[in-house]
Amino acid sequence: MEAAVVSGILKVVGSKLAPLLIKEYSLIVGVQKHLEELNDQVQEINCWLEAVGDEVARNGPALNWLTKLKDIAYGVDDIVDEFQLEAERHDAHGVGGVVSNYLYAKPKSLILQCKAASKLKAVKKRFDGIVKQRTEFSTIANSLLASHPARDMNHNTANMTSLPTVDVASVLGRDQEKHQIISELVETNDQQRIKTVSIIGLGGSGKTTLAKLVFNDCSIIEKHFEVRLWVHVSQEFDVEKLIKKLFEAFADNNPGQHALPYMSKTISDKLTGKRFLLVLDDVWSESQILWEQFMVYLKVGAHGSRILVTTRSRKVAEVEGSAYQFDLPFLSLNDSWKLFQQSLVMPPEGLGIEFVDVGKNIVKKCGGVPLAIKALAGVLRGKELIGEWQAMRDSNLLHFMGEERGVSVSACLRLSYFHLSSHLKQCFTICSLFPKGHKIDKEQLIDLWIAHDMITLESGVDYLDYIGHKCFNSLVKMSFLQDVNEYYGRVTCGMHDLVHDLARSILDDEISLDVPKDPICSTKSYRYFSLTEQAQNLPPKNLFQKARSIYVDNCDDAIFGALKNARHLRSITMGPIHMEAIPIAILQVKNLKYLVISSLRCEALPEAISDIWSLQALHVTFSDLLELPKSIGKMQELRKLNLFCCRELKCLPDSIGDCQMISSIDLSYCKKLRVLPESIGRIEKLRVLRLGNTKIERLPSSITTLRNLECLDLHQCCELAELHEGIIYLDKLQVLKLTYCKELRGMPVGIGQLSRLQKLGLFVVGEGEKFAAISELGNVGWISDDLTIRGIEHVMEPDDAHKACLKQKANLRRLDLQWSACVRGEESTKLEQAVLDGLEPPPGIKKLKINRYSGRECARWMQNQAGGGVQGLPYLPFLKVMKLYDLPNLKHLDGLAELPCLEELELEYMPSLESISGGPFPSLVRLAMNGLPSLGEVCMVAEKSMPDGEEGGGCSNYTPHLGEVLRVGSCVSDVDIRGCHKLEVKPYLPMSLQRLVLHRTNEQLLQSPCECNGSSSFSGFSHLKKLLLRDITGCGRGWELLQHMTALESLDVASCSAIDTLPESLGGLRSLQLLAIESCESLCGLPQSMGRLTSLQSLEVSGCSAIRMLPGSLGELQSLQELTIMQCKSLSTLPQSMGHLISLRSLTVNSCSSISSLPNSLGELQSLQELTIRRCKTLSSLPQSVIRYWRAAGVGLPSRIHVPPQLP
Repeated sequence: MEAAVVSGILKVVGSKLAPLLIKEYSLIVGVQKHLEELNDQVQEINCWLEAVGDEVARNGPALNWLTKLKDIAYGVDDIVDEFQLEAERHDAHGVGGVVSNYLYAKPKSLILQCKAASKLKAVKKRFDGIVKQRTEFSTIANSLLASHPARDMNHNTANMTSLPTVDVASVLGRDQEKHQIISELVETNDQQRIKTVSIIGLGGSGKTTLAKLVFNDCSIIEKHFEVRLWVHVSQEFDVEKLIKKLFEAFADNNPGQHALPYMSKTISDKLTGKRFLLVLDDVWSESQILWEQFMVYLKVGAHGSRILVTTRSRKVAEVEGSAYQFDLPFLSLNDSWKLFQQSLVMPPEGLGIEFVDVGKNIVKKCGGVPLAIKALAGVLRGKELIGEWQAMRDSNLLHFMGEERGVSVSACLRLSYFHLSSHLKQCFTICSLFPKGHKIDKEQLIDLWIAHDMITLESGVDYLDYIGHKCFNSLVKMSFLQDVNEYYGRVTCGMHDLVHDLARSILDDEISLDVPKDPICSTKSYRYFSLTEQAQNLPPKNLFQKARSIYVDNCDDAIFGALKNARHLRSITMGPIHMEAIPIAILQVKNLKYLVISSLRCEALPEAISDIWSLQALHVTFSDLLELPKSIGKMQELRKLNLFCCRELKCLPDSIGDCQMISSIDLSYCKKLRVLPESIGRIEKLRVLRLGNTKIERLPSSITTLRNLECLDLHQCCELAELHEGIIYLDKLQVLKLTYCKELRGMPVGIGQLSRLQKLGLFVVGEGEKFAAISELGNVGWISDDLTIRGIEHVMEPDDAHKACLKQKANLRRLDLQWSACVRGEESTKLEQAVLDGLEPPPGIKKLKINRYSGRECARWMQNQAGGGVQGLPYLPFLKVMKLYDLPNLKHLDGLAELPCLEELELEYMPSLESISGGPFPSLVRLAMNGLPSLGEVCMVAEKSMPDGEEGGGCSNYTPHLGEVLRVGSCVSDVDIRGCHKLEVKPYLPMSLQRLVLHRTNEQLLQSPCECNGSSSFSGFSHLKKLLLRDITGCGRGWELLQHMTALESLDVASCSAIDTLPESLGGLRSLQLLAIESCESLCGLPQSMGRLTSLQSLEVSGCSAIRMLPGSLGELQSLQELTIMQCKSLSTLPQSMGHLISLRSLTVNSCSSISSLPNSLGELQSLQELTIRRCKTLSSLPQSVIRYWRAAGVGLPSRIHVPPQLP
């Protein structure tokens, strides 16, 4: 680890030295030669360190030398850092290129220059000495490397068995993941002969274990694949060795010695025409060439062969062309605790309560990583003192990590770290500056890297943010950064706690988490500070003397008093500490490059902030700023200005145009911002301008001069009516985000000239020639992700819709087609149908929405007979969601095309729709139908049951014509039907349902299918967990179906005025946890059988005015925790048996006007925590038993009592 740290330091030093060699200042001070020699030495040592890695640190003398080198490297960094600052200050304030003129104009700086030169020469001399010492132990280091070749970095594939074993019973929480992988492996609806599936995850997260579960599956995998092979690859992707490993698998582990041609021919003979599964475990190589060389030997396999890869890097999966990339989730907290208990080998008497509490905290810190949980359980095994457990809980877990079956969790994570390039190592470790659980802003993180010279420009790239974006993605692909999400246009990420511990352990004594109590300790040269708690003592003056970066949260102003001597400080990040003003001390850090402040409670930044000449990134977010200082134009180094969510900000000063280096401005969610200054057009380097969710009505005309602009974000600018016509000249524009711009009337003519545009979000078809026609979309071929097309009613020529070429936009994933809500005649209806035919989406579309289309028929490309597919394959093979809203004239939705990946189908507000059929939709999970009053009989059949009709014991005598059927699969788990009064589903709803909502529908949907075939038995709906019934027409005879819903957990019956009783079969719902009966005015009572609802936890009866009493069996509900009785005006009494509700915590009786007394048994409710009695007019007193109980010693006293004041 030490070598990697030193290498990282020297890498940063090298990035600073390189530009100094060509600066005039180096010549002025007379150190150019010394800089050149120092640069050569730094590069030489760094290359050597990268070559030998941390193996040199295994030897005592080598480790001592590395420690010395680390100290001197920091010294070199300090001096070079000072010299770099002086050079940058000279560039910013110098008078020209003539040496004599400079010295004459700045005589006072001569002493400082000489001092800097002297320091530079001295530290170079020290560096010379340590470099010479390298030769004294090179022989030792080389012999060490020879005797232990890549001990931790390269596992020999020849030592791995070809058939892996796994104890299935000991693997917890991976059943769902296993089935997902198996489903992908056996899927046959694709054209790939040999498909690759990748499992991606952090080291120790269980990738190999999951692959073993899949590999050894007997019920599906073993039967599906004729040949199964397992190869452990590790870091060395040597094609010849992998071929030998495959050969060994076929030779029953007795391969002998054979040449490569013989082995490859044997493999070919064994695989030819066979459907095989090959698992390549722990792949690291990102070489496309090596992968293609290896695949040559496998192409002889039969169609349907699969390769399953486990890897830590998404880049590996991309190189291998994985058709499916599965991000392995971490274990849930519940499964993690079970695994911990299993690995701990629990004592017969179990763990004491205090051990359980501490143990769960330890498990939580593991963050769901199985290897870490097992290893920690192994360390704790046999430890009987609670103090030992608490010590582990309160410490960096990597310090405690033992081994699990010979694999160290710490070494496992470090292996991933060593695999990073040297500059990525630096980028990674500084992430630990943020506390655990912190949402790290991607853009701020990249700015932080830039401020600390951790990333440099590459050949052909002139934009550091682009390099930073690549670094960020690399760390995400390696799972060092995770949970990447976008919130309001800002991308954030997080770090797993174990990864965070790894980064902190690498920084080791370079980072301080608090202010030292002992002033002597403050002399320690900390480079980083992460301060998240109030300091108990005043910070020493020299605390930040060597500091490079500071993160501060929840600290008072006193901490900033020590900034005066922070000469090397480059970045300050202040969490949401709600200060009334920026601490003055921050404004005095003249070499600061990066400043982040959140939740600042002041109206203006001080003018003095403009004097921080070196500031490159200024992020002031979630603050009360009204304006920026007028002198901001003095900040000539400013690259990034982020004022996200400064809701009171109204404008920018004109001097912003003088900040020539700005490449990004974020004003998103500055909700009072209405205008931008014309001077913004002078910022030639501006690439990103974010104005989302502001009050901007129009853009300044000068925006057309921003020829380097790549991203213009105007999402949710609800008052933006038009785009400037000159926007079409921004030929580098790649992102034009216009989503939810409700007032936008159209696009400027010529918008199609933006040939680089990749993200548009919204295209508005305007009325008249003033706006661009929809055909201009045809010239923008690279549009990706989301696209909404609004105002389609203005398309007058169907040919224009065809010219939009949506079908060719291969990167488009979500498409929303919108017409306006207006009455249109017959001619318009026919035109709209032709237009919709022309707006055919691309085959790769995943989500499709059609709104307010007034045609009478659906588009041809939505139907089976449209001939969309190739060689019999479906035309939209990846479509997952289809939503059709407000289609007033559509009568028939028949013959829908096969959609193999469709998971969600929504049909809403289609008053004329009479029939629907088509499919199959084998992946359909959710079906929603709302506002379809004309829809009658729908024949819905699970695809796999079509031949014999036996699914769920269905109706064998029901044989509809195939073309009249809506064919679904066995995955349908959620059906939501509302406002479909005539709807009848034949033969019955899917038996795979887990959630069913019926609102304003008829009772037929609840009838047992046995009624249609005379059968006496029925086992359907056994998977149903949630049932919601509202305003169901009918008398309730079909509700006997409830008895078959044995898995039901939630039942909500509301506004069913026709029912007067519920069936006794209700008591058979032993899994029911929630029962709510609302506004059933004719319901006279609840069945006595409900006492058998042993799992019921919550019961609500409200608005049932005919109920006079509740059943005595109510007291048998031993699991009931919440009981609510409301607006039952005929209810006169509650059963005495309520006193037996031992688990009841909350009791509410509200607006029950006939209740005059409560049962005495309420005093026995020892678990009761909340009692609410309101608007019960005839209730005059509480039972004496209740009063006596509450007046007792306070045992069982409810913590919240809401009763009328007149009740004692």
